[in-house]
Amino acid sequence: GMLVHAAASEELTRFVRHSFTPKAEFDYAGFGRVVELSTRMLDNVLDATHWPLPQQQAEAAAKRRIGLGFTGLGDALIMLGLRYDTAEARAKATEISAFMRDRAYLASVDLAKERGAFPLFNADLYLSGGNFASRLPAEIKEQIRKHGIRNSHLLSIAPTGTISLAFADNASNGIEPPFSWTYTRKKRMPDGTTKDYQVEDHAWRLYKKLGGDTDKLPPAFVTALEISAIDHMKMVAAVAPFIDTSISKTVNVPADYPY
Repeated sequence: GMLVHAAASEELTRFVRHSFTPKAEFDYAGFGRVVELSTRMLDNVLDATHWPLPQQQAEAAAKRRIGLGFTGLGDALIMLGLRYDTAEARAKATEISAFMRDRAYLASVDLAKERGAFPLFNADLYLSGGNFASRLPAEIKEQIRKHGIRNSHLLSIAPTGTISLAFADNASNGIEPPFSWTYTRKKRMPDGTTKDYQVEDHAWRLYKKLGGDTDKLPPAFVTALEISAIDHMKMVAAVAPFIDTSISKTVNVPADYPY
C-alpha cells in the first residue's frame, strides 16, 4: 500500500500568549483558524500535485488523505510553564490535539459540502466499529453522516526537524521536547566546505530575550535526555487517541541505559 498525502505542521509556539508568566495561555481561536485554513490548503495541494505514477494519482483522488499536524510542542509547553514529563503537560497536549482533530474534521466536512466527499466515502463504514471516526464527538459524527467528509484521513505528526529549523526559529520538533538549549550545526556551503553555526532553542532564546536568567532556568525547561523513557511514551499516549494516522517519536536514552 502507498501512503499518498499532502502534509503540513502547525507551529504551536506561535499561539502561546504571555509566555513564562502566570497568565500564559494557548490561543485556541487563532490556532483553530489556522487549522481550518491548512485543511483547505492541503486539499488544494492534492489537486495541484503532479504525481509520478497514475496509481498514486488514483490513490490520492480516491481517499484525499492529508496529514495536518503540529510542531514545537515541547517549546510551547515550556512557554506555558508546563514541564514535558508531568501529568499537567500531558493534559495540555491532549487538549491541543483534541481541539486540532475536531476543527480539522469540521473543516473537512465544510469542504465536502462545497466540493463533495472523497470518492470512497461510505458513512456507515466510516463511522462504524473501531474506526477512528467512531470516536469523534456525536455532533461531528452527525455532520459527517449528513454532509460527508472531504478527506479520509486528516492528521499525522511528522519528525519536523528541518521545517522547525528553517521556518519556526528552531522550535522543538513535532511532539518532541527540545533536545538541547544550544548546539552547533554544520552547514554545507556551495563550494563543498562546511561551516559551523550556533543554534539556540526557540523557548530558551525567548526566555533570555525577555530578561530571564539562563543559568537558573525555571523547572519547565527540560530536555529530551533528562526525561525518562516511560515519560516519552506517556506523551505519545496522551496525543495518540486524536491522531488518525501516525506519530513520529524519538525516545532518547543515555548510552549506558540497561537493555
